Amino acid sequence: MLRYRLEGSGSPLLLIHGWGVTYAIWQSLAPLLKPHFQLIMVELPGHGGSPNVAPNQPYYQVCADAIEEVRQFLGIEQWAMLAYSSGTRAAEAYAKRYPQSLNHAIFLCPTYILEIWALFVRLLDVPHPPTLTQWVFSDWRIHSLVRAFGFNWQRHQYTSIWKDEIELQPIDVLVRSLYEMPEQGRAPFYIPPVPTLFIWGGRDALIARPRHLGPHDVVIPANHSAPMMAAPLVAEVVLPFLLEDRIVSTSSRKRKTSLGPSLLRSNTVAKSKKGAKTNARTLRSMERKRLKEQHLLGKQPLFTLQKRAQLQVPPTTVKMKKPAARRPLKKKY
Repeated sequence: MLRYRLEGSGSPLLLIHGWGVTYAIWQSLAPLLKPHFQLIMVELPGHGGSPNVAPNQPYYQVCADAIEEVRQFLGIEQWAMLAYSSGTRAAEAYAKRYPQSLNHAIFLCPTYILEIWALFVRLLDVPHPPTLTQWVFSDWRIHSLVRAFGFNWQRHQYTSIWKDEIELQPIDVLVRSLYEMPEQGRAPFYIPPVPTLFIWGGRDALIARPRHLGPHDVVIPANHSAPMMAAPLVAEVVLPFLLEDRIVSTSSRKRKTSLGPSLLRSNTVAKSKKGAKTNARTLRSMERKRLKEQHLLGKQPLFTLQKRAQLQVPPTTVKMKKPAARRPLKKKY
């Protein structure tokens, strides 16, 4: 049976982790959900402390059967499901085989990958020497993959944690969980006959989110590491959906309006200063143009006009000095 962990109390909520990691991926999101639900965090076959899958068995079908075994063992009639990354493909297989066991389904950062990354996944299905595969998924190479796809090249302590977890998993499980995805991760998702929600990351560098959002789609301002780096945003969408059957959209514009009053005030001041600088530049430009025209007409000397434009002195405050009257020369007789 799969290794699992229970936290919280309330209605049961199944959490399915993503590629190469364990249920430690939920360390930031679980504290926000467990006051409302009993969390059942499982580790998929071959990950962490869960038993591996035989080479001749379809990986995601085994995942579905193993998850159902946990539900029956715990005596749960129905539960909600929140799956992340490649775990959404295991959740999809489970929803197809056991739809009667679900009451809600949430797919976070669903694995519908970009075509360019699907080419890499297809290459994994080609026979390679084990040493080459081990070399690709180790050391700085796997760290670079994690930073690129999970964190958009941002430096964070979670990148090292994620990389260390991936290196602990069997290589064959890492490879199979990628190339055994439906159409190598390019197949459209199956929507189960229960309330379903897809949460896409607006800055996700790995996933090809839909161009036109449907009634089941929500986009949050996050990258592929949403459970770790954007846990509050995920909870803002997940909780209303599970508790009230209500879909809440979250965007960067909404986040700006929900900031504290001090930060809003600082933003307003910054905008007003920017506007003031723009107005000052416009006024100086107009003043220079007017002064040049006056100079061409011979009304004022150029050096005075340039100095006045540089000092931004209003025209009315500058007084031209009259040349001193010259005394008439006395003629000598």
